[in-house]
Amino acid sequence: MSTIRVKFRKGSEVKFISHLDMMNTFQRAARRAGLEAEYSQGFNPQMQMVFGAPLSLGFTSEAEYADLSFAVEYDPKFILERLGRQLPPGLELLGAAKRIVKKNIMADISYTEYTFTISGAEDIEDLAELVMSYESLPVEKVRKGKARVVDIKPMIVRFYTKGNTGSLLGAGGNEKNLNPKLLAKAISARLGRDIEFININRSNQFVERNGAMFDPISTEAMETE
Repeated sequence: MSTIRVKFRKGSEVKFISHLDMMNTFQRAARRAGLEAEYSQGFNPQMQMVFGAPLSLGFTSEAEYADLSFAVEYDPKFILERLGRQLPPGLELLGAAKRIVKKNIMADISYTEYTFTISGAEDIEDLAELVMSYESLPVEKVRKGKARVVDIKPMIVRFYTKGNTGSLLGAGGNEKNLNPKLLAKAISARLGRDIEFININRSNQFVERNGAMFDPISTEAMETE
């Protein structure tokens, strides 16, 4: 068995398909490509595929990742070519590497970067500087139907704005994932006005190795956990 970690783009053509539908799309593409996928055991075997933290509906991305497990050894370039030809417009494979670290992609991602357009803050000279000056940034977060107030300030690594555009580098992964919409909600509550982030794109995701950030399919990412 071998596991190939792939990086792919999710464009505007498919920004409203769900995480589950995207996983099903990859499974169908693997079948059409004739790839010998690894299957789970049990009554209802499933292709062994692990994707990173789900992308919110309506977001685009230049840096999505998945770990695909196969019953035979495949060269990453072969997977790029064979699987890439079977994906629909809007889903494009950008790179691949053999996964030799133990952590799957869901557990491995530590940081996520987004870019977006800012609406409602045209008269604020430097929104990022203002936000980063706050000691705390509490906001109500709803997860699995339960609401609780969390301080998201420690989750912000870098927040940058220029004109009506912005970028956010924050905690990523499944357990701690700073969604830009949550940041906009927190800022709105703090300022008492509606601030909205639109045209949100996930531009990068990173794993952490010895205190440094790397692309999850880079050589450095595969050398050690």
